[in-house]
Amino acid sequence: MAAISRTVIKIKPGKDTEVEDYIDQKANEISSILGIKNWGVIYTGENELTVVAVYENREDAEKATAFVNEVMADFVPLVAEQPVRKIFDARWH
Repeated sequence: MAAISRTVIKIKPGKDTEVEDYIDQKANEISSILGIKNWGVIYTGENELTVVAVYENREDAEKATAFVNEVMADFVPLVAEQPVRKIFDARWH
């Protein structure tokens, strides 16, 4: 069964451009994560982004957590609070 990860990121006010630039810099690395099928960024509120990624299966999504944590560590100066990542079983059509 496929899996979807959802990472909610609350960013500091006025850091939108820096956040977008950082995500753009990491896009190729993110896209090359083992088992990832697709991913994207949703603007879910004022100063809030949600990154959604579709994986082949839950195991691949869980294995990606270490890489996600590395990316988020570099992201710390831009976020207002600790990002929250959850993984869900999913069907993708």
